[in-house]
Amino acid sequence: MALGLVSCSKETTKGKPMNFEISVVQTRADKTDWVTGDKVYVFFKGMENKHLVLTRASDGSWTDSFGAGKILDTDFVGLNDQAITAIHFPENVDVDYADNQFSFTKDGEPVYNYYLSDVGTPYTVKDNTVTANLVMGKPADFIQIHVDGIDNKVSDYTLGCPLIAPAACGGVDKNGRIIEEALQAGVRLKGTGDADGAIFAGKLVSNQETDCYFTLSDNDRIYTMTYNREALTQGTINLPAPTETGGTSWVVTNASDLYVDLGLTSGLKWSKYNIGASSETDYGDFFAWGEIQPKGVYTWSSYQFNPKGDGKTFSKYSNVSEASLLPEDDAAFSALGGKFRMATYNEWSELEAECDWKWTDDYNGTGVSGRIVTGKKTGYTDRSIFLPAGGYMDGNSLSNLSGFYWSSSLETSFTSLAKSMNFGNTAVQWYMNNRYRGCLIRPVSK
Repeated sequence: MALGLVSCSKETTKGKPMNFEISVVQTRADKTDWVTGDKVYVFFKGMENKHLVLTRASDGSWTDSFGAGKILDTDFVGLNDQAITAIHFPENVDVDYADNQFSFTKDGEPVYNYYLSDVGTPYTVKDNTVTANLVMGKPADFIQIHVDGIDNKVSDYTLGCPLIAPAACGGVDKNGRIIEEALQAGVRLKGTGDADGAIFAGKLVSNQETDCYFTLSDNDRIYTMTYNREALTQGTINLPAPTETGGTSWVVTNASDLYVDLGLTSGLKWSKYNIGASSETDYGDFFAWGEIQPKGVYTWSSYQFNPKGDGKTFSKYSNVSEASLLPEDDAAFSALGGKFRMATYNEWSELEAECDWKWTDDYNGTGVSGRIVTGKKTGYTDRSIFLPAGGYMDGNSLSNLSGFYWSSSLETSFTSLAKSMNFGNTAVQWYMNNRYRGCLIRPVSK
């Protein structure tokens, strides 16, 4: 048992300071033991504002400190349900108290990574000493993925899996309940380095039983691995280190093989394929604006950010300050990572202005219609991309077989709409499209 003692110096505040004898057992997380500097935040059910911070010392003991003023014997008066909620994060967080709950953030955002918790642990109070035993473990459905060999450059990588959503312990309320926040399934995970690699973590949110895949990306390469879905339920997965050639487990793709430099003023490069496509003429997948997974039905009632299904009340992207998609809601970044993302209104406009858009009913004898987009700048006139005219999804039907491609830009004057590039055999123009509709996505990269 590791003890942390608080000095009983003379206090001007009414009440006596408490001593704490709290043990923290070996973690069941990816690490096999605690390391120096690890912190466990301890909250006493019903106690206003104050909390305890246990910090792992180099000798293996835990020292304690106070998060918002010293905890006194008077703070325990009236706490009939003597229970603790304890939280550990893989990195330092800011702890704030407001509206009867504690919140956890780093740089103003929730920490979407693994966390350990022990909820409802009893404690005793005797002779100004609080005694408890904490057993810290991962929350239900959390998965930790350990990737070897990238500890020194973990910030360069993101990991994606369509069955896993980043999740955060956003707070603890006055009754000791954990407030958890989660993003869409498939949002790319950010890792935390450890001694021999990096830990990526999220919550398994799909009951799909087929095999899934991981994509590990930096700015130069995309590594893909097929994985058995059943194995995800084990909670801890160890993946080998990526290499320039992929190694024995990863399939590696150079980012530069996926895009074309058309000589645009901005230097932006456009992908050869749509998201979900395996060739130039493949339409790929259809996405509602801001959603990162294709689906079967595209309506207001099935739209991620319209919980009432009325096309009027939006939980996200509802004002001028939210005029462009965040990376977490960008289907191109979700699928590929690295520097890939959806193009903005201005970037589509640049492509329209600085390239030749030629309509064809039969691209290279494939029978697929669309626009061949070719650079106009000297030295780039032999470079082009093909945008197939795949139409859009409304309900469960494919409509209007011309080209409809989402930009990442909201139509701020009518927030039920977002800007899509539309083309047929006679014109290339902008279209203000209902956000729920399924359009195609062509990635860009710097």
